[in-house]
Amino acid sequence: MSWLKDIQQTITDALEPVDVFVNNYLDVYIWYVGFVFIIAGALLFLWKFKGIQFTTIKDQVKYINPMANIDKGKRDKNSMISSFQAFCVGMGARVGVGNITGVTSAIIMGGAGAIFWMWIFALLGAATSFVECTLGQIFKEKKSDGNFHGGPAYYIKKGLKNRKFALFIAFWIIVTYGVGFIANQAANSASAFTRMDALSGIDGITVILGLIFAAMTAFLIFGGVKKVAMASEIIVPIMVLIWLIIGFIAIIIGWEQIGWAVTQIFENAFNFKQIFAGFAGSCIMWGLKRGVFSNEAGIGSVPNVASSADVPHPIRQGLIQSIGVFVDTIIVCSVTAFMVLCCLPSEFMTNGINMTNGWDGVWMNGDRKSGWAMDTVQAAMSNAFGGDWILWVLALFMFVFAFSSLIAYYSMSEANLRFIKDDHKLVQWLRIVITCVVFFACIIPIDLVWDICDVFMAVMGICNIGALFMLYKYVKVAWDDWKKQKSEGIEEPVFDINNLDQQGLDFTNVTEWGAKQ
Repeated sequence: MSWLKDIQQTITDALEPVDVFVNNYLDVYIWYVGFVFIIAGALLFLWKFKGIQFTTIKDQVKYINPMANIDKGKRDKNSMISSFQAFCVGMGARVGVGNITGVTSAIIMGGAGAIFWMWIFALLGAATSFVECTLGQIFKEKKSDGNFHGGPAYYIKKGLKNRKFALFIAFWIIVTYGVGFIANQAANSASAFTRMDALSGIDGITVILGLIFAAMTAFLIFGGVKKVAMASEIIVPIMVLIWLIIGFIAIIIGWEQIGWAVTQIFENAFNFKQIFAGFAGSCIMWGLKRGVFSNEAGIGSVPNVASSADVPHPIRQGLIQSIGVFVDTIIVCSVTAFMVLCCLPSEFMTNGINMTNGWDGVWMNGDRKSGWAMDTVQAAMSNAFGGDWILWVLALFMFVFAFSSLIAYYSMSEANLRFIKDDHKLVQWLRIVITCVVFFACIIPIDLVWDICDVFMAVMGICNIGALFMLYKYVKVAWDDWKKQKSEGIEEPVFDINNLDQQGLDFTNVTEWGAKQ
């Protein structure tokens, strides 16, 4: 099967100029604009909702309890999606390969200080996630499959009354998540297998893995959104817990380096000479890019799945998704980061990566080598657990993490396709296209996949935050209603627009919350 290897190399060579252009120009300049929008949005919502991500922690924790589905007696369990299932699908989108190779690439390219800025942006971005997911719930609508659908396209069309902008966003979400992000998950998962010595020498291994991953994808997504939600409800909590256990064990093994790791994170985070000398490659920018890729706060992805939940009040799902940002970045990403920083062997070097010298050779020049992130994670885990056997465990986690995200991204893509046209035949074609994307992602250059995702993500952030600036007052009305009912002793508030103080806003396009038909 050597001819398969030749074909793959030809594809890689042909796409190299595209990768250079995207990485050096598109990715850099679009993120300057994206940075301003995402940070401005996070600060605005932090102020307008008075630090809601911190003041409502008790309710957030309560609502992620699967036994707290107080509406379970009111919904059809065989057709409707619960708030916990929607939370799990949303966490499936957040907890993916970005929690492993994404975090590692942030350290490699931006330095250990990127982790500090990931934490800061997660703390701020939780407010943005609350706003966008609550807004998705307010403007959701039921489609022919019997499930609720919503997201940026829905609240732009119904809230801003701008159908053309909404259609663009719906199309862009399909391209971004149905193509770009799904390709990223598949490519990184395949990389975990192909970079192991036991498999790397097999001719056509990427093609074989592509066929296997494509078959698995088809099996899952042809089952429909309900099957997607049921799978995530089982997979996501288990995979997160096991990964955290493995990470904590590795950190304990490398405990002597914990102090050094903390010092590196904080010293590099405030190395302002380095930051202002090259902001595009700084720890701040890489902390934002990889933090947002991981927790997805503000880029309009999670509202697509949060809107599917059958809940009594939109605020409830907003709070649930807010804590999802904390779980993803503050907990899961941090464990990965400390595992890498504490366990990478001192003799491990990749074009300048040297633990003895504090990684200076990497973040100061910004050079890249294909597969750096995976090589680094593999080296750290092998060193911690004393052998290459752990690489099979890592590959399994990459596979499961990738497919949990893939499930969520498919759900988003289907919701937006149904927004454009609620046609079962088109949904079937979407499933075929996504299956093909998974296959081809396994054989194209992984760096190009990352760069394309970065560009798509920045455009989504700019468009979505722009819409939130104009629509967040609807969330403020819902928030005031939720607080009012709570102050009256109502344990679980119920949202009905006929009983709201609408504060001069137009609720005529809100169709699922007690609107008069």
